[in-house]
Amino acid sequence: MHRFARVLLVSAVFVSAAAGQEAEPQWEKPFPLGFSLEYTLVSDYVWRGINLSEYAGEGREKPNHQMCVAFSLDTADLMDGNGSFGAFGGSIWFEWYAGQHRLTPWTGTNLQEVDYDVNWSYEIAPVFTTVELGWVAYHLPPYRRSGSPGTDISTTYEVYSKLYFDDSAIFGQPVLNPYVAYYQDIDTVEAGWLEFGVSHDFALGELGLEDTPILKDITITPSAVLGVSHRYYDKSGVGSDNSIATRLANIEYGLAIDYDLSGALGIPEQYGSLSVGGFINYSQALHDVSPSVNDEFYGGLTVGYSW
Repeated sequence: MHRFARVLLVSAVFVSAAAGQEAEPQWEKPFPLGFSLEYTLVSDYVWRGINLSEYAGEGREKPNHQMCVAFSLDTADLMDGNGSFGAFGGSIWFEWYAGQHRLTPWTGTNLQEVDYDVNWSYEIAPVFTTVELGWVAYHLPPYRRSGSPGTDISTTYEVYSKLYFDDSAIFGQPVLNPYVAYYQDIDTVEAGWLEFGVSHDFALGELGLEDTPILKDITITPSAVLGVSHRYYDKSGVGSDNSIATRLANIEYGLAIDYDLSGALGIPEQYGSLSVGGFINYSQALHDVSPSVNDEFYGGLTVGYSW
């Protein structure tokens, strides 16, 4: 699931000077902030290989509604090209599940989860790597009454670090876009999660279809993410009863198709970017000792706006 978004738009429109015309003025944002809003309708909420929105006898899938609001600030935009202190970002993510009352019958809310994320990233150009550090708060309102008396297990916190490698330094253009990330829960679970991911964007407009209606504005992105549970499954209750260990957890294969509505409709860049898309994912369990950790095939639709 893609929870956290960072948006920085830089636009310019030029008219050929060779034709005797002057270049049009470059549009610049009135303030150096990025903003994005994304809504997703998905058949299942699968998180690190764990299906958090399925119960026995569910039958027909109940809808999962997810919303993410994100902001970003690149300090390079504040320094007029005189260096940078990196980029700062933050987001709020919501999950509403129609069948929540069947998972947590003691509560009347369908709001399953609210997450808060703040992060900082910095590009280390000489080694073609971007470092990201962040903090996440996971809040699950239905579980406020769970746990032993006097405890509240509805909120937990993680710190994380990510490394993104620009493999265009090797191939001349981005091919795998690899990253590695480690998340450490510092509250309720007190365990870690390691993942490795790759993906590649196939923009059909750059593959000989730039003059083909509809297809020219479509991007197809296959991806794969390997998850490693560092006591995470065991300490969150979906692992072995008598074992606390580090082991391969799951592989998630994904295929996303995005359609650039702004490009198709010719919406000027100063009004932001609008897109719609669909995705299908397959989460293959490598450690399925719990009914909550199984092979899962799920998909959904997304509508996004960024500025």
